[in-house]
Amino acid sequence: MLTETGADGSPVISPDGSLVAFTRLRPGENTNSNDPNNGSLGDVYVIRISDHTLRKIVTAAHSAQPENELSGINSLKFSPDGSTLYFSTAAWATSGAIHAVPVQGGRERFVTSGDGFVVVPRGKYAGYLVTSQHRYMEGHGSWNPYVLVSPEGKEIKVLGEFSDDETHPGMAALQSVEGNSAAPTTAAAAQSATDPYVEKVQRRVRPNIIWSGDTAGLETVISVRCSPTGTLLSATITRSSGNQAWDDAALRAVQRSDPMPQDINGKTPESFKIPLRPAG
Repeated sequence: MLTETGADGSPVISPDGSLVAFTRLRPGENTNSNDPNNGSLGDVYVIRISDHTLRKIVTAAHSAQPENELSGINSLKFSPDGSTLYFSTAAWATSGAIHAVPVQGGRERFVTSGDGFVVVPRGKYAGYLVTSQHRYMEGHGSWNPYVLVSPEGKEIKVLGEFSDDETHPGMAALQSVEGNSAAPTTAAAAQSATDPYVEKVQRRVRPNIIWSGDTAGLETVISVRCSPTGTLLSATITRSSGNQAWDDAALRAVQRSDPMPQDINGKTPESFKIPLRPAG
């Protein structure tokens, strides 16, 4: 056990296995805020596994500028060399924001807007980010393309939208810049999660559920897609409980549980569904 506060979540281990980064919710913070510009305040810490040395590297804060808003921090991810930690925050009504901070200490910085992201682990663009951005088209609607950006936030290229029959769009976008080293994309190669694995995921997610409402009769089913290493690519509600607030709390708990555990074969299934109920 590394911490005992009961307020810690979203853990992610560094590439060299020496550190764990995580968020720590401040006392009295409400994680059920529906305001995208006013998420919960949870600071970011890193702890050294060998001796439990703890350091705070990001102090959460609200801001009048969405790109500077440091609330609702989630989806922590290390760069391949372990020197930088990326994370998502609450920002605009139509989009979150991605920030970066040096692991050894330094000022956090806004990178780009985006709804979910992955760090390219290898290949020509190792260390770059792939994210989905909400963009408006001149005179006729909007779209949500995947975009490759540099660690500094410079757009490298628009990868486009990806249809569901190309496996999960986030995985397809990642493969388009990573090359053939990613997992196969055919439907026949997709893994399905076994019941023991779903129970393992539930054990990972349950400590991240924050809920003080009714518990009777509530069950939400969430569809999850991951990379083979467990990086959460998407989480969507496929069967609602009928209680929107509980559905949102369950979905946030899944998002805080990134990365997902590996199955007995050493890989995380590409897609699976998990039913979640409130404790009690």
